[in-house]
Amino acid sequence: MIEDSGSPISPDDLYRVAALDAKLLQDRILAAAGSAIDVSDGRVAAQALAEALLSVVQDYLARTSEEYDVELFFEVNGRRPDDITSWPVNILAGLRHRRTPAADRHAICESAVQIAARRLRSSPGA
Repeated sequence: MIEDSGSPISPDDLYRVAALDAKLLQDRILAAAGSAIDVSDGRVAAQALAEALLSVVQDYLARTSEEYDVELFFEVNGRRPDDITSWPVNILAGLRHRRTPAADRHAICESAVQIAARRLRSSPGA
């Protein structure tokens, strides 16, 4: 994951950083899931990461925020978009945008990678 520089970040840069983070996390998921995973369309890891992030971020917000934040997060991020590859990027950008502490983002991402890899390994055809 890319660490914060401490200086303000533009919306475009926010999404670029989130896209790089998503790519790194997806690569880790695929490596952890093993070679039996079919990654020919490139969306398998993006969907697995997004679904895992949904779960982990909701749990995090339930512990650290108001119920309204959990509902808003799910309302904004809960539906699978047409462009599946943008899904984890949007979630990760949202974490940075809401100024989630770097240590918390790191823990969220680590948990999401583990969950996503475990789900991919246990999915049919894996």
